[in-house]
Amino acid sequence: MTSTRLRTLAALAAASTVLLTGCNAVPGFNPGVAARVADDTVSLQTVDEVSTSYCEYVETQLQEGQVLPQHYLRGQVAGSLALRSAADQFAAEHDVTADPSYAIAAHRAAQSLSDLTDAQLQAVIDVQGAETYVQAVERSVGASMGASGGAKGETAAGQQAFQQWLDDNDVQIDPRFGVTIDSGSTAPADTSVSFPLGVTATKAGADQPDTDYAADLPESQRCG
Repeated sequence: MTSTRLRTLAALAAASTVLLTGCNAVPGFNPGVAARVADDTVSLQTVDEVSTSYCEYVETQLQEGQVLPQHYLRGQVAGSLALRSAADQFAAEHDVTADPSYAIAAHRAAQSLSDLTDAQLQAVIDVQGAETYVQAVERSVGASMGASGGAKGETAAGQQAFQQWLDDNDVQIDPRFGVTIDSGSTAPADTSVSFPLGVTATKAGADQPDTDYAADLPESQRCG
């Protein structure tokens, strides 16, 4: 990965590492729904489609022989899409759009990743740019509230308002994805629907991807 790509993706924020265990239907979630965010839902189909494109990008960044479990990527995608949905609704309630800094960061990413397909690029921006998008929305909301202290003051006020919005609204991500929204960002969550019963299950539920375990997975369950 070039230094330019590293700088650009750093500007968009690194995707959160997530934990996934359990594959069965989860009580409280309608079939086909990955997340419920206030008045919106994120479908499993959308998560799968974005995950496919994101995996295609990730494969270009892996060293030869490296493999990642697909569920780690799907967790990143589900959490990021849910976070974006929350930020979109939060912005709409305050009648604002994201601060222009986000569009600038996304444009720079597009320039440095010009060899990607449109779907792959959008997946990278959707996942790795989610928290940057939230920060840009928070700044706009803070400014609309008349917060003092320049950009820092506006962002701080927006962060408080966004956290209050999250507290006041129903935001749930299917526990199978092992990710939650905490303090305005995605974070690993111990929301598994079952306990590991053996070595294989423990590796599947590790906090960090086990590449040896991933290499033994069926092709449809790994990236790389």
